[in-house]
Amino acid sequence: MITIELNGQQQPLPTGSTVSDLLSTIGSDGKSVAVLVNQQIIRPENRPTLMLQEGDQVELLIFAGGG
Repeated sequence: MITIELNGQQQPLPTGSTVSDLLSTIGSDGKSVAVLVNQQIIRPENRPTLMLQEGDQVELLIFAGGG
């Protein structure tokens, strides 16, 4: 197991988890979120291959529409 920081909260994950695995774990389809890992934007096509490491800081930004 590893522990990352997800939006300021500790989040345990299995070792070898990718960004896509994280999104699945929290119940997100990933379509309406921007993902930053250690202040770097992770493009959707890179999420399945980017493995998270112990202590990574992950921010999920949810797109919201308004009028």
